[in-house]
Amino acid sequence: MKKLLTGLLVATFATVSMASASASAAPPQTSITGVVTENQTAVMGASVTVVCNGHTETDTTNAQGAYLVNYPSADCPFGETVKVTATKDGKSGVKSGTVRGVTTKLNLAIVDVEIPEYGVIGAFAAGGTGIGMVYYMRRRQQQTQL
Repeated sequence: MKKLLTGLLVATFATVSMASASASAAPPQTSITGVVTENQTAVMGASVTVVCNGHTETDTTNAQGAYLVNYPSADCPFGETVKVTATKDGKSGVKSGTVRGVTTKLNLAIVDVEIPEYGVIGAFAAGGTGIGMVYYMRRRQQQTQL
């Protein structure tokens, strides 16, 4: 019985030692956090993409509009530029900042801004400019021949 208790005590001590050793050996992290708003109101369920030093992490905002992503410090070191993009229901927002420590906070707002397609307008503008340039060059050639 004494050997069994001693064995159990040694096993428990070994398990606790390994758990604390692995917890203390965890690499340091850089956290990027913030709040996504629209018209100064928190946005729940927005998709957030964070890019730091070529490494991408994603999150979805909670009921308070907050997001949080963690990087190993080697992937997102102090001084790196971070770009945060948030989207929801066709609205989007982008914000950039610099990693200033263990936690960097970047709040951003999303807005509904449509960018019109300029395909037809651009085609008419380019065509009109081309015709105008041909007219101008012919006119100039006629004047130099006189």
